[in-house]
Amino acid sequence: MAQITEEIIDGLSNFQTSIWDTVSVTTSENIGQAVTFGNPLTVSARVNDIQTEFSAQQLIIQFAMASHPDSFQSVLISNDTVLQLAKLATGVELEEIDENVISDVRPIAESIVQGLCIALGNVMIETIVATGLSIRYQSFQLPPNFARSLDIVRTQATVEGEGLSGSITWLVDGETANALLRLSTDMEMGNDAGAPIFASAPPTGQATGGFNPPQPGGAPASNAPHLPEVDAGSLEVLLDVPLEISVELGRVKMMVREVLDLGTGSIVEVDKAAGEPVDVMVNGRLVARGEVVVIEDNFGVRITEILNPNERFRLDGAA
Repeated sequence: MAQITEEIIDGLSNFQTSIWDTVSVTTSENIGQAVTFGNPLTVSARVNDIQTEFSAQQLIIQFAMASHPDSFQSVLISNDTVLQLAKLATGVELEEIDENVISDVRPIAESIVQGLCIALGNVMIETIVATGLSIRYQSFQLPPNFARSLDIVRTQATVEGEGLSGSITWLVDGETANALLRLSTDMEMGNDAGAPIFASAPPTGQATGGFNPPQPGGAPASNAPHLPEVDAGSLEVLLDVPLEISVELGRVKMMVREVLDLGTGSIVEVDKAAGEPVDVMVNGRLVARGEVVVIEDNFGVRITEILNPNERFRLDGAA
């Protein structure tokens, strides 16, 4: 297995903030609430020490990049943080972790993995797809690539949000660390303009990760995100990713008995008045509004309004 040197740790530390900024934005958009991952600390850790430290049951997320299916990565979330995330998701304060809690936290865990894949894709200049994803509540079991190593790379980051103050641990093996550092170094050396791989970090005192910095006392300046500017060139790797576009006429809540009474010819009245714009959804998220048109024998939608990112976030949070 690849050796983890001090130079590798220093190199990986240089872009950890950008990685967790991406995870912050992705997770917050997906769950509709502001969550900030920050203050990352990257060190080399002995595998045996990791296994001993995380022997108690906790939320264990494991996945690999489809391009490197044998190099599993692990994300570990402590019990206290899991319960706080569950409260953030449900609004209910719980004292014990059970299957329902894990189910409530699963979308957040999946969003963390999605954010990591997007961030790693920025480094590797390719679309990163997670494979072999597992989300379980158990004691930490070494994946095969960790078991073959003496040392791995450990990154500890804080998790902050409304009523949320916890931590998260990200573990990668030496081969993954070497690949990330080598590719990021190659890109920097090959870039005549000296542009960084990630979007530029904001000046000191401005928000990072798409959120305003905490004010004295720990309260965030604003819950509304301000998404960072992204170099258009860094989006090229995403241009061929398929997205599902759907049009929503309206919504309605019904009792189970009312649903069971539905039959051929039944009319369901939705919450939109005739003539109101319909919602255009991309992967289940509202991005635009439009009016229904008929094109030959097919229905279509003429876009009349594109929502800006901040407005989309507020609408998702209110949904």
